[in-house]
Amino acid sequence: MQFVFQSCLISTCASIDDGRIVANARIFSPASDGSFDDDVHDLCLDENFIDEHEALTFARERAMLWVEEHCVSAM
Repeated sequence: MQFVFQSCLISTCASIDDGRIVANARIFSPASDGSFDDDVHDLCLDENFIDEHEALTFARERAMLWVEEHCVSAM
């Protein structure tokens, strides 16, 4: 799932690792030219998720919190 939050592009996914559901979020901060290629931050979230939906929801929430705390463009 991809979405834009406070000018950052966020991509989330869930996968299986050692039999556990893990969530991942990749946050792309925009460059001055509007591209998203240079500044990327990855979050790997290894919690006890019940299913893929829960993992994706958690990844979305954590990514949005990260953007609020770290992205200059979010201010």
